[in-house]
Amino acid sequence: MNKMRKLVLLSDLRNMNHALISKIKNVTGGQSFRLAYIPSRTDKERWYFEKAKPEFSELGITDFFYFDVDEDFELSQLKEFISCDAIFLSGGNTYHFLKNLKEQNIVKYIKKMVDEGKPLIGVSAGSIIMSKLIKIAAFHDENEVQLNELSGLGLVDFEFMPHWNRESDQLDELLKYSLIQEESIFTCDDGDGIVIEGDEIEFYGDIKEIRRGALL
Repeated sequence: MNKMRKLVLLSDLRNMNHALISKIKNVTGGQSFRLAYIPSRTDKERWYFEKAKPEFSELGITDFFYFDVDEDFELSQLKEFISCDAIFLSGGNTYHFLKNLKEQNIVKYIKKMVDEGKPLIGVSAGSIIMSKLIKIAAFHDENEVQLNELSGLGLVDFEFMPHWNRESDQLDELLKYSLIQEESIFTCDDGDGIVIEGDEIEFYGDIKEIRRGALL
């Protein structure tokens, strides 16, 4: 695995526990830097972005580059995106988001930036996309774009199940799903998260592991 990688996988930006907030500040360096905010789809009013600003502020992040990879994608903005110090992948429909990233050929740039040691923060769909495959997205999202190629960024060797505090009634189905999967599944409640630095992985909150039909 890449020794430089700094990955933060979140279920939700709101109500994060204090230890997790401190850890993210530590990962991002705690100093002023520019965050590339990538929405899962075009949001003309930037409603979700504006709504998230107080949470970012709590993390000490106030300087943003809003990088639309959907309807308002502009190739001319790529250089500015690459120059950012960290990346944020928003929540939304996982299939739609991944399709946009692939069609605009952004995946390779995200991977390169992670290889350079730039932090990558994902929320919900943005975290699911970090896995090798996004098949687990079927528990949350409709494949509204008929995406057949479900390979994700391949940055983590597990699958991520967000919003577990709201989705735990799907446990039986998730256990069945895990029987045909090679990798562990980590469930994450809103407010909790997983932080990876190099080979080190830390769990914040009530993270549970599901593997081969068993809740560990």
